[in-house]
Amino acid sequence: MNNTLMIKKIKLPSYVEISVATLQKRRFLIFMSEKHSKYMLISKNLEFYKKDNVLFFKLSSEHQNSYLELNQTHLLALKCLNSFEKPFKKRLILKGLGFRLGVSEDLNFLELKLGYSHTLKIRIPKNYITVKIDKNYLNIEGFDKTKVGNFSNQIRNLKYPDSYKGKGFWYKDEIRVLKEIKKT
Repeated sequence: MNNTLMIKKIKLPSYVEISVATLQKRRFLIFMSEKHSKYMLISKNLEFYKKDNVLFFKLSSEHQNSYLELNQTHLLALKCLNSFEKPFKKRLILKGLGFRLGVSEDLNFLELKLGYSHTLKIRIPKNYITVKIDKNYLNIEGFDKTKVGNFSNQIRNLKYPDSYKGKGFWYKDEIRVLKEIKKT
């Protein structure tokens, strides 16, 4: 097989650093920036090195037939690096008369008035997520897709959209068919 096919390279952005960690005889490649970090498992069949802000992946000499594994690792590294460029966003809309959104004075809690006898306070995970409020819109941003999705889902479950009047948290661009109210 051609030797150039057995080497894949990725140009690293200037704000991303890489390091290697070993845990229980497994190698991890860690991508780090000021905002967050990501890690990925590197197979024993692959070798990698960095030269002039370019990361090279290469098949080890005794595993020349695992070209598919080289491609998968290369694509996974590209996905990790793409997540550094722009944050993941979720936008929730609070529909309903008398419902209010707010942030505490120390910016650590999200204060929600959702028709209950008390104000709900939800802690905002500071290292991972930023929350912005614009009237009845709640913008949630972060570099970790899972944490952004879980946090927005946690908030949405506090006041799931009513199937008759539509009161509650809606995702932006969400389409739901409301049920007709029975007239007796």
